[in-house]
Amino acid sequence: MKCLFQFLVILFSSSIFSQFTVSGYVYDNNSKEPLLGVSIFYDGSTIGTITDDKGYFQLTTSGRMAGNLIFNFLGYETVILSDIKKNDLGTIFLNEKPLELDEVVLLPDTWSRRKKLRVFRKEFLGSTNASFKCKILNEEDIRLYYNATENRLYAYAKKPILIDNQYLGYRVTYNLIDFEADFYNQIADEPPVTKATYMAGTLFFKDINNTKPKKKYLKNRESGYFGSGIHFMRSLASQNLSTEGFFIFKKGFQVNPKEVFSVIEIGELTQIIQRAEKLSITFKNEQSFILVTENPYYIDDYGNHLPSRNISFGGKIGRLRAANLLPLDYKIN
Repeated sequence: MKCLFQFLVILFSSSIFSQFTVSGYVYDNNSKEPLLGVSIFYDGSTIGTITDDKGYFQLTTSGRMAGNLIFNFLGYETVILSDIKKNDLGTIFLNEKPLELDEVVLLPDTWSRRKKLRVFRKEFLGSTNASFKCKILNEEDIRLYYNATENRLYAYAKKPILIDNQYLGYRVTYNLIDFEADFYNQIADEPPVTKATYMAGTLFFKDINNTKPKKKYLKNRESGYFGSGIHFMRSLASQNLSTEGFFIFKKGFQVNPKEVFSVIEIGELTQIIQRAEKLSITFKNEQSFILVTENPYYIDDYGNHLPSRNISFGGKIGRLRAANLLPLDYKIN
């Protein structure tokens, strides 16, 4: 049974060949006073900083970012800046979050909190070796609702979800924007069978305890990179799929990647036109597939693809969840 997994993460694009610095100030929109300790980071990366007591920040990367810069502060609405073309961002104003009433649930929730958490962990973290060494540190901040009519599980979180990943050696801050898991018709007393899972959010990675990663973490990161979605996208953009060990199949027959992918460099991005809606991918005998809903899509130097909704992965790559994610600025040593 095939399980389609679409993982939307609001991510960034970058060039890795020259340094690019952005700076500015962050103020409260109501009081016009500077905010101390605002987190600013490029989504899906380890690249971030915080504001000082004057609200000032400066962030340098190895290339100009063409995507999303996240401004996150507890009690305030998150600000996302896209396609940044200038170094001085001036002053960014944050708005306090309005007081929210709990959503009105019209239909009764037939699943217990314990069951919903168990299913959420599986769909959010995955069921790989990495997922068994991950722990969500603040599950009490996650609200869950199961809609029996839709056979769908929803998840919400007012605070960022904190993940302690003892397999890859990261502390991950995941700002959950959306989560839905659809299931096939459930047989009584049997575990639900997943039809599709959709997650949206922003992520920031840092090494656990802010120390140099242990050798076991480095080994697991390198092992997890090969055959991953990032590895595939970087190889596709550089037109090295075959060299990197990926084999492409169309309707059961192996094809030359050039026959099914049009690859064109456009500015800082690589434009991809996929000539078949669905293509199968093999890497070291592991089977995956890539499904495109709209052409073209684009890949940056780090392997991030956008628009994210245009692409879905299934099979091996599709089964990888938050526990197996690597920062987009991850590089093989």
